[in-house]
Parts: sequence; C-alpha cells; structure tokens
Amino acid sequence: METSVPAVLRTSCLLFASAALAIFVVGPAPAAAFNGILSDWQDLYSPPSASGDNANCQLCHVQTNGQQPFNAYGWNILEALNNGACDGDSSGDVSNVEAFICVESLDSDLDPTGSSNLTEVNASTQPGWTDGPFNTHYTTDSPPVDNQLPPGDIGQLDPEGTGGIGGTGGIGGIGGAGGTGGIGGAGGVGGMGGTGGDECDPGHDRIPPGQFKRGTIVVKPGQSIQDAIDRAQEGTRIFVHGGIYEEPCNPTNGLNITKSGIHLVGQKNNNKQVIIRSTGDQRNGIVIRPPEVPAAMRPDRPGSESLKSTDCMGCHTDMGPPFPLWPDVPKVIPTEEDPWIYDIVVESITIQGFRNNGINTEHVDGFVFDDIESIDNRNYGIFPVLSRNGVVSNSYSTGSDLDSALWVETSENVLVVGNVVENSVNGIEVSNSDDILVINNEMRNNTIGAAILLLPDIYDNKDSAKRIDLVDNWIHDNNKPNTARPGSILSFIPRGQGVLYVGIDESVVTGNLVENNDFVGIAVVDYCLPFEGTPFACALDPTVTLDFLLDQAAEDNRVADNILVNNGTDPDAGNPFPDFAAELTLLTLPASFVGLPGDDRPYHGNCYENNQPEDASFFSLFDATVGVAPPWTPPPCE
Repeated sequence: METSVPAVLRTSCLLFASAALAIFVVGPAPAAAFNGILSDWQDLYSPPSASGDNANCQLCHVQTNGQQPFNAYGWNILEALNNGACDGDSSGDVSNVEAFICVESLDSDLDPTGSSNLTEVNASTQPGWTDGPFNTHYTTDSPPVDNQLPPGDIGQLDPEGTGGIGGTGGIGGIGGAGGTGGIGGAGGVGGMGGTGGDECDPGHDRIPPGQFKRGTIVVKPGQSIQDAIDRAQEGTRIFVHGGIYEEPCNPTNGLNITKSGIHLVGQKNNNKQVIIRSTGDQRNGIVIRPPEVPAAMRPDRPGSESLKSTDCMGCHTDMGPPFPLWPDVPKVIPTEEDPWIYDIVVESITIQGFRNNGINTEHVDGFVFDDIESIDNRNYGIFPVLSRNGVVSNSYSTGSDLDSALWVETSENVLVVGNVVENSVNGIEVSNSDDILVINNEMRNNTIGAAILLLPDIYDNKDSAKRIDLVDNWIHDNNKPNTARPGSILSFIPRGQGVLYVGIDESVVTGNLVENNDFVGIAVVDYCLPFEGTPFACALDPTVTLDFLLDQAAEDNRVADNILVNNGTDPDAGNPFPDFAAELTLLTLPASFVGLPGDDRPYHGNCYENNQPEDASFFSLFDATVGVAPPWTPPPCE
C-alpha cells in the first residue's frame, strides 16, 4: 500500500483552494490569495517527489501564472475541496492537504500506464498530464476542451511501464486494446463496450477512450453520441459540438438513454446547431427510460433474448397512437414499484425528421428538456410519459402533423414554460396528468392551441387529470386544417380552437391572450358530449369503463382574467357544432340529463370571472338545453 511522502520545500504560486473558487469565477486573483498552497503540496510530497519543482503552477494549471484553465489533476483537487466526503477530520472544511490525499487514488490524467496520482507523484512524473493530444482543459464557466497537448519543459509526464488494459466489450460492443507503454505514452487505454444490442460499426470516429473514465465526455462531428452515452457512467455530462449526427445502429431509435444522471448538452452557436437526424425510417429521436422491461410486461418468447425497454418494435407494432402491441405482449404498464431513472437533462439539441416521435421519456423522475427543437417528428415532438418532476422549457416544436407538438401524458408535477409550438394538430396537449403548469408559451397555427384532456384509453395508466393550469400564454391563429390520422379520435375534433379542456377538474385558465381562433376561444367540456355520433361515443368505445364515466365530467375549473379577441367568428361550414362557436364555451350537462352517473350540477362548479371584454360571447349547453334564451351569462366564481 502506497503512503504519502513527507517533504520540506517552500514555494508559492497561483493554485486553488476552496476559498478561492469565487475568485476564479469572477476574475483573476492576486498571488497573495494563494500564497502557500503549492507549499502545502510540497510540504506533503517533496522531497523525494520532484513533480512540483518540475511543473510549478502547471502541476495543476495550463498556464504558468496559475490562472484557469485547470488540467485534470487540478480539476479533481478543486472538486475535492468542495466535497464534504474529503473532510477527513470532520472540521467542516476540506483543507488543502485533505484534498490532495482525497485524490491520491485517482488516475486524473488517464495515462497509458494506468498509474494513480500518488504513484505519479512518488515517481516525480505529472499526475495531471499525459503525453500526446489526450489531455483535457477545465474551467469553471465553460465546457471542457478535450484533445489538448501537454505543456513543454515540465519534466517526465508518465511513469515508465506497460500500457493500459483494454476495456471489456458490452452487449454489442467491442473491447478496446491495451498498448505497450513507456515514456511518451504509446500505449492506448481500451474503451468499454457499448450496450447497443447487435454489433454495429456506424463508421464514426472513435471518441478518445480516456474520456469514459471521467465525469465529462465531449462528442465532435464524425463521432457517435450513442457511443458516448453507452460507455458513460451514471452522472456523466456529455457535451456535443455543433453538427449533424445520424446514429444508424438502432433501426428504431436515434438515441437511447437508459441510465440516471446523463446530461446531454448541445454546444450550438449562431452558425451551427446540434442536429440529430433520422437515418431514413427510424421512428423515435431520443428515447429515455430504464433499461429493462418490467417482468409483468415481458412477452413469453421461448428461445428469444430478453427484450430491452428500448426495443420498441419488439413490443409494439407501431410507434404512433394508440401504440398497438403484439398479441403476445401483456397489456400492462410500469408500476410505481418498477425501476425508474433519475436526473436527466437534454439541452440545446434539434431532433429532426423521425417517423413518429422526437424525444420521449418513460418512468423518469427528474428531467429537464431545455432549448430543444423538434422538427417534423410526425406524431409527437416532445413527449414525456409516465414521468414526474420535470421541466420542458425554451423549446420549439413544429410539424407534428399527425398529433401534438408537445404532449405531457400520464405524468405529474411538470412545468411547461417558454415554449413555441406550431404547425401541428395540437400545439400543447396534456392528458391524464396532475399538477402541470403551462405558463408563458406561444401556441400558433395549430388545429387546437392547447388540448387538455382526460382520455379513456389511457385511464388505466393514470385515472386522474387535475390541477392542469394554463397561465399567461399567447394562444392565437389556431386554424390549421385537421391532419390527424383518419379515423383516430383526434380526427373528429374541429379546427379553430384556442383552448379545449375536456373532462379536466380543479384547474385554472388565467392571464392568457387568446385571439383569432375561428371556432372557440376557451372551451370547457364534459368528455362524452363532443364524441356523440362518432365511433368514440361513450356508449360504443370499449375503453370507456364505469369508473371513467363517473369521472368524465369537467368539474370545478376556473376561467379568469383572460383577454379574448376575435374568437368563434368563422367556424367551418362542415363543423358539426357551429352553434358552439364563441369566445367562451361551456359544454356541461347534469349527469341525469344524459343518463350517465356522476355530477348532477348543471355547470359542474366551473366558473368565470373578469375575462375581457366583459361582453365576450358565451355559449352554454345547459342553458340552451333547458330553453333559456341567449345571451347567456357565464357562471361566476364565488
């Protein structure tokens, strides 16, 4: 077992300490702020180690003046200074010496010999530098810069010895080969194998294998994002340089993420974006879910390999709604007790041209989709399902001409903020979900701007749709012809609707600007009423259960403080409900009127207040049914 070497040598330079982190962030620091820190290192290790004497400030820094960037060893020490687990004496602060000791067992520079930092220190080589363009520069305010050469004149970089050991190939992966080492680092470190299924050579350039042992990976055009994801550890940040990426190894999905803590971040600028593009007939852009199919959902196929959760077409015959299953696949969904993955971030990435869906989650707890662009993914652009505690922000989705640009389904506690959705059937759809806030979005040029729904075919998945609030959005010009798949339930919905709440309870629609929607501005509707006369009538639809009928009424919603302009003025000639056209539409009836169980209040507790203009047109199905002459007055909030 190696031990630290005591030392006595006095030198100082700009290095880092926990107290210096703020100085690094805001600007350069005077040398006095760090006086004695390199001395602490040399007091611990020199002599006999000459590493500090040979490199001075470049022991941990790229520059001789000790400013940012850091090398990998310096970055590891900086992390240790802010890691309570390195507080060996439980004083509440990590000292410099405690940080040095905390990183001794790491191999910061991933040199060909695989030597730990302490081994390199004792050999008087450089724990933060290896020979060749295999070094990474780190700063506190920007992504790492990979493939850098070491500085010159800092002594021997790596211990003499043999090359590293090649990684083990995973399912579908190929282990890297170790090399023979020595001074100059000729030996390469083998990478770990991927988890992509069948063996596949996508023809991409290899990512430097040393990256896969770090918490950060950088992917450049010509390399494979999926390769980085497959070989990353949980909690890895993957930065992707601008360019067009096609990932052909999975015939169904462009990218699969099946481990927690992956942060996939595009490095785009005004001239170049990160675009993940379909290779031709791939169905999904990015699929995020736990790796295994829950036991209760697995088909019984003797002699076949066990399905992975990302083998979508192994369970489904189609990845468009209603997502039909193969006959031998049990019709069950993941339960609370089944595995989840956590802490997923996808940022600044464009997903383009997939046959069905752009980005989709299932059983993800804690996700952020920020600055996503979904372009021409025909069913759903941005599509979290059976997930919770998420954010969809600052994103753009267009061209989901069969369904929804952004759909939150069977989920809970999701914030949808600052997005623009257009050129789709539904702009934003939320179905069978609870505690969803849709705020400060723009919905334009769709068939329906916001479709907030309780649906019977997914009622077994989640039997609730409450507290779905629509706040401070701009919802306008949603008059696009309905291009939903013919015969689907969505194909029966008339175009020209700003906001459509169907079967939703205890929700608030407030502060929205709703304008120029030809049929309806804001509609609150019991589920069964609009589908009479279609194959999805509640009396005909086999997915409609007694429990759903008891829940199908839209109850206790509040529509307040909205501005309505020029809605309901031009319904289609073929619209089956032209009389319903208005700025505000309330389609509720007492349950006894229609022979259904449930709420017998005429308005079901839905109320209106302070919408502008005060004389906005209002259609009430209950008042029309009982013979009250218009104009009707919206039921007020108490």
